[in-house]
Amino acid sequence: MAHLGFGQWTSQNSGTNQDFWAISMGNTEVGYAGGGPWQFTSTSVISKTEDGGETWTAQNPVGFASCIFGVDALNSDTVYAVGCNASYYYGLILRSFNGGETWTTKNITNTWGFYCVEFPTPSIGYTCGWNGRIYKTVNAGDNWTSLSSGSSQTFRRMCFVDENLGFAACGTDHASTNKIYKTTNGNSWSLIKNFGSSFIIGGMYFFDENTGVVVGTESSKAAIKRTTDGGSSWENVLDGNYSYVLECLFFDENIGWAAGKYGSNNGIFRSEDAGATWELHFSGLTGTPYAVVKHDTNSIIAGTSGMIMKYTESPPTQVKPLKKKESMIYPNPASKSINIDINSFPDGKLYTINNCNGNLISSGEISGSKKTNINVENWPKGLYVLLVSSINNENIITNKFIIN
Repeated sequence: MAHLGFGQWTSQNSGTNQDFWAISMGNTEVGYAGGGPWQFTSTSVISKTEDGGETWTAQNPVGFASCIFGVDALNSDTVYAVGCNASYYYGLILRSFNGGETWTTKNITNTWGFYCVEFPTPSIGYTCGWNGRIYKTVNAGDNWTSLSSGSSQTFRRMCFVDENLGFAACGTDHASTNKIYKTTNGNSWSLIKNFGSSFIIGGMYFFDENTGVVVGTESSKAAIKRTTDGGSSWENVLDGNYSYVLECLFFDENIGWAAGKYGSNNGIFRSEDAGATWELHFSGLTGTPYAVVKHDTNSIIAGTSGMIMKYTESPPTQVKPLKKKESMIYPNPASKSINIDINSFPDGKLYTINNCNGNLISSGEISGSKKTNINVENWPKGLYVLLVSSINNENIITNKFIIN
């Protein structure tokens, strides 16, 4: 494959020179980046954008020494952030239901802090961090319960496919993450892969119970590995010799970003086939990237010294994605059948459904009643993408849904 041309990643003013460790977009326009000093010399910071990453406003959500390492924005108003309360070295959990205007604070003992947070549903969420701690909430963060992780090491990365199927990566410390644990019931965890000391995980993503991608470093070189058998075996899928550590990974449907930096060597890699192949996309990062996110056409990377860099891609020619993307799939998640309801999209005529690998699973024409029922009882569990288009493909809407 020929290398992609370097993309126009541009630096944005983040409103702070603190280090960023996490970023999440609640929708195309509103997003949050969290950070602070890992030495805990001052208070944590959260920067918010309301224009797709063009401008940012920074705030200090708490008044004590702390750092934010994980952020998950469920929408423009509901956002969770986790990290460390350095006053007592407790796990710190922040929650806002009003777009970051006010925050509620929870301090969790028995752990020095948390590295990441994920809410696969609006009410069910997970966080993990030091001392082998994984916590779960079933009431939108009102209460958190400690789970038996099966390890006493530091959990640095986490990825949930649905409310029960999840993966977490740990190691002796945050810089030695080399093991992957799995849960299938949202409670108990078991080790599925130990890479040993040869490979250190910087980012992790699973599409379903079988297909996943990890990025990191192997023998001081950037490395990307992919599994299609649930993590039993992994294939190296990054060609080339890049002398830096990959620190972050994100997928939006089949399009993925991975990025890293060491010294003056740095790069952003892009995949368009669910991580099967990767190409160098850009080299010119102003700091070390620790988080990357993509939502629709906007992609944003956050990192050290307040680094925010943005990339905007044009939609396919003669296709105009609708700004209003109401859910057209119910139930979601589903197990026996799904209903496609396009009353909110009267121009919708045709539909296609692809699995997480981009393979076509189903297609057809929307019935005159504007509702179509599809039996999915024999479909493999995992993430799927519905695309509904007008008859001439001038307008499209995409929705994700889960089969469990």
